Amino acid sequence: QNTVIEGVGVCSVAVVPIEERKPARLILARAGESEFTVQERNLLRGMARVLALTLTMLERQKLLERLSKIQRSISHRAPLQQVLDAITTGATELMGVEVAGLRVVDPADPSYSLIVSTSGVSEEVLESIRRTPIGEGAGGRAILEEGLVIIDEYDRAPDAVPGFVAKHLQVAMAAPVYENGVVAGSLVVASYKHGRRFNETEQEGLLALAEHASLALTDAKTVDAMREAQRSKDMFLAMVSHELKTPLTVIMGALRTLQVHGADLPEELTNEMLDAGWKRGKELERLIDRLLQGARAELAGTEEEVRVSDLIREAVRGFEHSRSVAMKGAPDVLVRMDKHAVLEVLGILLENAVAHSPGHGEVAVQASMSDSELTVSVSNPGSLPEDLDPDSLFLPFQRGSAVRSSGVGLGLYIAGRVAESVDGRIRVHSEDGQVRFTLQV
Repeated sequence: QNTVIEGVGVCSVAVVPIEERKPARLILARAGESEFTVQERNLLRGMARVLALTLTMLERQKLLERLSKIQRSISHRAPLQQVLDAITTGATELMGVEVAGLRVVDPADPSYSLIVSTSGVSEEVLESIRRTPIGEGAGGRAILEEGLVIIDEYDRAPDAVPGFVAKHLQVAMAAPVYENGVVAGSLVVASYKHGRRFNETEQEGLLALAEHASLALTDAKTVDAMREAQRSKDMFLAMVSHELKTPLTVIMGALRTLQVHGADLPEELTNEMLDAGWKRGKELERLIDRLLQGARAELAGTEEEVRVSDLIREAVRGFEHSRSVAMKGAPDVLVRMDKHAVLEVLGILLENAVAHSPGHGEVAVQASMSDSELTVSVSNPGSLPEDLDPDSLFLPFQRGSAVRSSGVGLGLYIAGRVAESVDGRIRVHSEDGQVRFTLQV
């Protein structure tokens, strides 16, 4: 076609679309009215294809460079927020859009999602989109459908986010983000430009960025778990070392005194020191036994046929000599279970009840069966520590400030671990001056 170009005059113009980049065009103008030949037009189409491939390669190169930076941030254990912000910022730059956001499923209510990182979103809009229902907008749909979602003519979409509709958003695209293989959120890019569409290369780019967001979320959760496990281990070892050191110091001091001054000490004092050392040695023995029980809780036991009434009698045996223990009931039925694990748990619960009962209060044991589940409760007079949450009783080294026993706070922790090893659980309840621990297995 012919057209007039200012400063040149009448020109013959050829226009060829650049593939996959509508409305992009390659335009060639030549002074004069002579039209382009068929060969020239074919050559121009070939140039447009080469240009399209070149632009695609450049975009892919930019994407690879951006992904490489994000990968380095993840591998160098950069803060999670820093990595997520780099992803949303990179998304706006690579896609040539004004808006990008990363959503995650609300852990408090999985029917909603929360914005955790944005780029190009004003504070006004951010407040209106901070928490939205799953299924709303491109990001909400990507979480729900677990796939790439594109919404053209955004302001007409029935499931569009009202905050963006009010700002006349035109198009949005979202890809799901995963954590350990489970959909955990979505990465969204959007534009206010009329006629803007996302081509295949941009779709692939968003999916690649979403995969890196998935890697960042999964890696951060793994690192946090590892750090927490290390902190717990360090705390556990420190407290165990402290509990071992205290009685050991007494024993070593008594032995050294006897070694140096034994011949000059009165017999009564010598016996007192030996008695103190023996008692401290028994404390060490009990602590080590508890630690070994906790280690054995990691190992699966062997199940066998057990009569419940016999099991309860065996658990109570020995405790009745130090305290009044009443068997309130035990069904005479056979069940299949890890007998030794259950006896170990009941032994700890009975020992705990005896240790924390005031005076000579009665300890009661009662068992029942329901839907193939054994329930055994151990109750005693008293109350739970006011300065401890009931759930914290099952943490290691937890003891109330008013506790009277000489234990180190490992018994209930180990009982809980052993119960878990046989798919059981322990609950605690306090009411009307009675404390009741209930084992269900």
